[in-house]
Amino acid sequence: MKKLFLILAATVCVLQIQAQKIATVNSSDVVIDMPETKAMQQKIQDKTSELSKQLETMYKDFEKKLEEYKKLGGGTKKDAVTEAKGAELQDMQGRMQKFEEAARKEVQELEQTLTKPIIDKAKATVDQVAKEKGYTHVFDVASGLVVVFPNSDDITNAVKTKLGITSKSK
Repeated sequence: MKKLFLILAATVCVLQIQAQKIATVNSSDVVIDMPETKAMQQKIQDKTSELSKQLETMYKDFEKKLEEYKKLGGGTKKDAVTEAKGAELQDMQGRMQKFEEAARKEVQELEQTLTKPIIDKAKATVDQVAKEKGYTHVFDVASGLVVVFPNSDDITNAVKTKLGITSKSK
């Protein structure tokens, strides 16, 4: 009876393993080739340029005020005007540092906001292709966790086709 049970259990395990169909995808490759990614990169570049120009204007203003301060004898002369200009320069430096930090944070938040729908779309398409092709498991080779895999079960190009991507980055 034990032997029959063991044989039956082994058969069930083998059938279950055979019923699983496994594929791989390179999600990084898919996301990089999506037109939405190119549009996102352009938006981030535009925002970065805009903020850099504002910061550059702040630096130029600072340099002008610094020259005025130096002409007044900044650092050596101790009168009310010179001290006021020195305090103004310190204030400007503080505002520039805060602006740089805020700008960096704004660009990071923009990138996160724009990246999420792209990744969600890629994931949904991977799920859809896997379902259409009957795969029960899909491993992402971009993560580096899958070491050995057959190319015949790589659905990266099928996902790209489903997304309307014609260029192949490989």
